[in-house]
Amino acid sequence: MESWATKTIAEIDKNLEGIRDKEIRFYRVEELKRNIKRVGEFSSSCPYCQKEKLNITEVTKKINEAIQVPGKSRREYDRLISRLSSHMHKQHGFITPYYYTYLFSFFGMVAGLLIGYILQKFIPAQNWEMLILGFVLGLLPGYFVGFFKDKKIRSNKKLM
Repeated sequence: MESWATKTIAEIDKNLEGIRDKEIRFYRVEELKRNIKRVGEFSSSCPYCQKEKLNITEVTKKINEAIQVPGKSRREYDRLISRLSSHMHKQHGFITPYYYTYLFSFFGMVAGLLIGYILQKFIPAQNWEMLILGFVLGLLPGYFVGFFKDKKIRSNKKLM
């Protein structure tokens, strides 16, 4: 299975010779390569990954056109990247960088603002201070919980 992934990545590199690094980063080619390796690993046990191998092979043949010329090839390429990322996240547990940091920070802010609003009603003399205090008291724990959860994901090598 890995030979398929290695051949596919080599074909992508060959087709993208002469393309600027800026465009390669913008069109998430490195993410595609990582997901191709994962599809190669999981295709023996995952029927969806096995099916996506065909789509990857088709897009790989036209990747140069997809990156340089807007149109049907680029739409197919973008959809493939999105499908692979979504599948790897939902079925195989790979997480994007800082996913939990952002998620828990957001929910911490919302909970903190709610607490600040309640404190604001009990202590009306210090209206805005209570709202800001609640915001900070919700944001900080949310950030640190998310940070440590992301750190655990990185140590388990499950980072997208």
